[in-house]
Amino acid sequence: PQLSKPVLTALNEAVGQELFAHTLYLNLAINMQGVGFFGCAKYFKSESESEFAHAQIITDYINDRGLVATVPMISKQTDIAKTIKEAFTVSLDAEMDLEKFYLELYERCEEETDEGGYGDCQTAIFLQELLIIQRKAVGEVRDYLSTIDRCGSNEAALLIFDGRFL
Repeated sequence: PQLSKPVLTALNEAVGQELFAHTLYLNLAINMQGVGFFGCAKYFKSESESEFAHAQIITDYINDRGLVATVPMISKQTDIAKTIKEAFTVSLDAEMDLEKFYLELYERCEEETDEGGYGDCQTAIFLQELLIIQRKAVGEVRDYLSTIDRCGSNEAALLIFDGRFL
């Protein structure tokens, strides 16, 4: 069966959030390149490509359910990260926001319509894949932030951290 209007609306919003994350990571890559952390720039560029792929996964799912995704306008990026810690903190916030969004949508899809939910078990199953991706992303970025915290303001340690992505 086709997606209900509320589920389609939520999935279109998910496409927008993934595309926002795509541009956010591209912006962070540019920021890191600008301050000479070329490994982190490479990492964030790769993350940008991953977020774009996630948007494609969602649009493919919408198409598989008989509809066409609507690509929303993406807001301009305003975050400017001047340090590795700032960049990874922005990244963690974005990944946690996406995780929260998918968890709430999953719960709505699991709930029956008479309980205020969407009653769409197929979409709930689909969202499990995205929730796993987000859980891993949040954990990875937290691990990186822990390492960055251990580096402190030691430029040599930060350059070694940066070099892990080259």
